Amino acid sequence: MNSKLLDSPIPAALDAPVAANALLDNYGDDATFFFASPRLTFLGHGLHARLRSPGREALLAHQVGELFASARQAGIAAPVLAGALPFDADDAAVLFVPERTHRAGRLAHAQIRAAAPRPLHGRIRQVPEAAVYHHAVDEALRRFATTALEKVVLSRALEVHAPGGIDVRALLTQLAAHNPNGFTFALDLFERGGHSIHRPLRLMGASPELLVSRHGRTLTANPIAGTLPRSKDPVEDEARGHSLLASAKDLHEHALVVDAVAKSLAPLCRTLVVPPRPSLIKTATLWHLSTLVHGEVADPATSALDLAQALHPTPAVCGHPRALAHAAIRELEPFERGLFTGMVGWLDETGDGEWAVTIRCAEVDADKVRLFAGAGIVPASTPESELNETAAKFRTMLNAMGLDVPLEDLL
Repeated sequence: MNSKLLDSPIPAALDAPVAANALLDNYGDDATFFFASPRLTFLGHGLHARLRSPGREALLAHQVGELFASARQAGIAAPVLAGALPFDADDAAVLFVPERTHRAGRLAHAQIRAAAPRPLHGRIRQVPEAAVYHHAVDEALRRFATTALEKVVLSRALEVHAPGGIDVRALLTQLAAHNPNGFTFALDLFERGGHSIHRPLRLMGASPELLVSRHGRTLTANPIAGTLPRSKDPVEDEARGHSLLASAKDLHEHALVVDAVAKSLAPLCRTLVVPPRPSLIKTATLWHLSTLVHGEVADPATSALDLAQALHPTPAVCGHPRALAHAAIRELEPFERGLFTGMVGWLDETGDGEWAVTIRCAEVDADKVRLFAGAGIVPASTPESELNETAAKFRTMLNAMGLDVPLEDLL
């Protein structure tokens, strides 16, 4: 075991009454997992064992059981499975049991010590270039007119080279401080492509979207779809929120997601409550349409991870119908999503857990960062509006990194 773990000031007991902010303060190079939700905060150190296979449901359930059994045999009193599953089930999941896991309640966001980020001057490359993304949206609009495709989510990335490196602790603190109602995460990816790296490659972000949680037999899902950038002017900002709530285009996009979530969860639930209309939620940079779904799991053996896999991928990250949307993504996106638009979270031995949609995120590797953003394309979309939406979504990570990028550089 890493000697640093023995010196940690955090009690080892999972249920020790440790302030959540102390877990955030103790995130450092030896931490392998951090996850903060509106309910709980987790910090993991070390690596007991990890899963290396793709995230297919039957195989995954068997291997997760083996990981928990192995942890118990090693003397880990209350093992927690941490990690992320990819967008595409054929890609590898990053799931593991930390050697030590600490849990506390909700972060006290107003008390987070987050100094202004040090200004970062980095070189940025768009993947793909804006003109290529524009063409992809045009092609999606053509398919709406000629096929049964109703929605497809198309994404792009920013590659940032930051000389001097990224301070991951400061980045995580910024994400947590400025996204109080979301899901802040930092996940050690260990090795990628079979090659060891000196500093761990990390997946970091602050997602506004809960895919699903389970606590006892109670499940909660919070599909989000329909987005507008916020304004710094309070009057204009409020008007944008109201316009989003009245937008036929965004309400249609949102309804596709909510209907799919309800259909996926209904066979697994004794009860399921789906509000008839969405509400508004906001982050520091965006307005979203949101529907909070509640239910009771029919079979107590159905875990939070089972529920998450039943839902994934929702039309919020893929499209509708799923098979047509997935095929369009493969053809129109010139990069592999990997863990982006998958799910990130935790699971315990009782089946309780929380899984957020892996958005507003980046892969952080020493002095290189790859940021991701996507937009839901429907028949009423325009390439210009979707480019603007993805640019606004990049702001969550760019702002936390201290990277002041003019809007025109993202379009």
